[in-house]
Order: sequence, then structure tokens, then C-alpha cells
Amino acid sequence: MTVCVSVKVSEGLVLGADSTAAIEGRIGEGPAGILKTYDHVRKLAHVTVDSLSKEYEYTLPSLKEEQEKRKEQRMRGESPEEYSYSVQKVAEGLVTHIKTFYEREFQNRSEADRPFLGLLVSGYSTGQFFPEQWLVELPAKPGLRELRPEKGGQPDFGANWFGITDAIVRLHWGRDDKALSILSERFDVPKEEIHELLAPLQYQVLFAGMPLQDAIDYVVYLINVVSGRFRFVIGAPLCGGDIDVAVIRPNEFTWVKRKSWRA
Repeated sequence: MTVCVSVKVSEGLVLGADSTAAIEGRIGEGPAGILKTYDHVRKLAHVTVDSLSKEYEYTLPSLKEEQEKRKEQRMRGESPEEYSYSVQKVAEGLVTHIKTFYEREFQNRSEADRPFLGLLVSGYSTGQFFPEQWLVELPAKPGLRELRPEKGGQPDFGANWFGITDAIVRLHWGRDDKALSILSERFDVPKEEIHELLAPLQYQVLFAGMPLQDAIDYVVYLINVVSGRFRFVIGAPLCGGDIDVAVIRPNEFTWVKRKSWRA
């Protein structure tokens, strides 16, 4: 179980995630449910997430390798190839890589019975002034879509959140998605109309003028809202633990907060 928040502002991109993982299953003939939660899982990583995606990361050329390649080309009197990279191409390669293992692991399950896997690939493509974000979703098809793409050459600043986000939706949008379904069914009103009626309850946040430090604070704030909801409300603590935060700027990845091993 996860809560992940990203905020795009003019100075850069902020990513944050909690650290709780829940193991679901059953013991013997007992009912299915949450067997255990752990609060030290790494969900935010440089370039890719851990495990399988690390294997994909190792297939990409490093900056040192590219520099050595160009040095050799110059020594041979050749004109070095221009090194460029695309966030979309990295995301597409990651989807292809992950799908191989995903399909093999769950080949005997129907698509509806396969577990959901979501990954957010973020960064700056060569020569681009603003960052890109590509969402990988499995088993959805085609499995890749861009978040907040530029419109007419203008960036779409704002926030995105993923995972267990009901507390954020209630806070930011002033509504509960389950309540929308209840009202729609009870009074036979389309959900779109209810959305329109509740739209004025949304909090207005000026992301276009937000400084990077405030974007960092906003990410931490929203994750704390979700963690607090699971800390105090009845039920298993599905989100919580330390909050990891990273900032991405052109040619720069910075850990703002990252949990470390301790005893």
C-alpha cells in the first residue's frame, strides 16, 4: 500500500512517498486480510525503483561511458555523436522490461485478477526547460501515459497523487468519491453533475508561482495527511513510516530526505 505525491513548479519537480508496505493473505483456512505491515520500504529511487527496474537501469549507458565513447571518437578524428535522452524513451523501455517479468509471473491469471503495478518516471529530456512525467500502469493497456503534458508550449504546473489517497481527495477537492457513488445511486443523478456542484469546494493552490521549497513542504504535508489518517482511524496502518523526498531539476537529482539504515 502506498501514497506517492508529485508537484511540478517552475523551479523543478518534487517527488515524495511513504515507507509502509502491507502483506496480504490468509493463515490456514482463516479469512483473507492484512497479515503484516512494514514501515521501512524504499519506494522512491534515483532513475528507477529498486529490484527489477534496477536491472533496466544497468542497461542504460552511464554518463561516464558516453564521455569515454566521445573521447575515443575524437581520438580517431571523428565527430562525436550528440548524446541526448528522452524521459519518454526511458519510460517506454522500462515498460517493456517490466512487462516481461510481469507477464511471466502472472501468466496463469486473468487480466482482472492480476495485481496492479504503478510506476512514475520523471525527469528532464535533453534540451527541455520543463520536466516530464510518465505513468506506467500494469495490467492496463498500453500501460504508459504522460501526466500534465505541455499545452501550447506552456507547462501544466500542479500536483498528482497516487495510491491510497482518499484523505487527500477529501481535503483538496472537498468531496469523497465513495459519497459521490452513494448520492448518484440514491438520487439517480449523474456523477458529473455532482462533481460540478461540489467543484467550488476545491482548495485553490497557486502552483504556477510556488517556490521549490514550498513545493517540498506541500508534498510532505499531503503525505502526512494520509499517514495521519491511517494512524488514528480504525483499521490497519496501510500508509506511514518515514517520508522520502527528492527534487529533480535540469541535470540534477537531489535527495531532500531519505531514510537510512540504523540500529
